[in-house]
Parts: sequence; C-alpha cells; structure tokens
Amino acid sequence: MTAPEPRSSGTGSTGLAAVVVLLTVLAVVVGSREWPAPRRITSGWQVADVPQSLLVLLVVSALVCLAVAAVLARPHRLGAATASAWCGLAVVSAFALVWNDLYLAALGDEGPIIPVFAWAFTFLPTLLVGLVARRGGPVAHRRATLGLAVLVLPLFALGRPLADSDHDLGTVVDGLYTAALFGGVPFLIAWAVTRAPRTRGAAPSPA
Repeated sequence: MTAPEPRSSGTGSTGLAAVVVLLTVLAVVVGSREWPAPRRITSGWQVADVPQSLLVLLVVSALVCLAVAAVLARPHRLGAATASAWCGLAVVSAFALVWNDLYLAALGDEGPIIPVFAWAFTFLPTLLVGLVARRGGPVAHRRATLGLAVLVLPLFALGRPLADSDHDLGTVVDGLYTAALFGGVPFLIAWAVTRAPRTRGAAPSPA
C-alpha cells in the first residue's frame, strides 16, 4: 500500500530548483576566493593541517544548506520511511561532501583532470532517496529529491573552486561547468529513473 500523497503546499518544484541554482552559484563564487589549503597526505583521511577558516567555511556551508533543504523539503511530512531516508542521506552526504571539498583543496592544481567518481556524490543519494520517496507519489518524490539537491549540489560545487589557484573569472566559469556536468547531470539522471508515475485519473498537482 502506498502512502497518501502530501499536499503541494509551500515551496514547489520551481522554487526548489531556483534555490538549488542560487546556492550553487553562490558556493562557486565564495569558493573562488583565496582560501588557505590543507596539506595532502597519503594515509587516513588524506588531509592534514586543515586551516580553521576553511573548516569553518565548509561546516557553516553544510549547516546552512542542510537547514534550508530541511525547511523547504519538509521531509517530516513525506511519511516515516521517506523522512528517515532523507535525513540519513542528508547527514551522510553533507559529511562526505565536506571531506571531498577538503580533499580537493589539498590536491589543488595537481588533482585529477577528470573526476572519475565525482558523479556519485549527487547521483547515489538522489537515487536512494528517490526510490523510497516515489512510493509517496510525484509530489513527495519531487520534494524529497529537489530538497536533497539544495544540500548536495552547492556543497559539490564548492570543491572545484577550492582546488583552483587562479581565483579569477575562469575559476567561476570552470566551477559552474564542473558543477553542472559532474553534479547536475548525475542528479537529473537519478531523479528521472526514480520518478514516480502519476496516479491514474488524478488531476496534476502543482509543485
């Protein structure tokens, strides 16, 4: 039995998408400033001597994105299973992306030209939460996945500029390109493959 579909009140799909884009662009711009980098090591967490200012930037960014995502997605109204999956994946994703941003900052310009596994940071959490939320219908699915994107896409976008040593307009352009290609496209694929079918005979609900 599927859970009853939540009413589409508050911020809809367009509003959530706009917040995702706004926070992603803001993250790239902020990350393009000159921030001190941690030291790259080859054991443990792969980073050491993390500058306090950089750590504060990443932790505050993660907390702000998490708070905005929770307020807009309202996972507690999407059913117990979806709420549990959303909250768990949001916390794990935030932690993983903060580490990834620190790792990229430590790599600097010596990092890989093609980030082979970068797609997983937005694809996997979206895929997992989408599979759970789709049972609640299209509205629940859109709110859960787009709400999660408010968190994962800006944090993903923050990493590439931190690895760039130029700190100019090219850094912003490259950061936006990387965020769109390796973050946005995998998110859209996961969103599409888990998209909930419309209920037959039900009028389309605005979201």
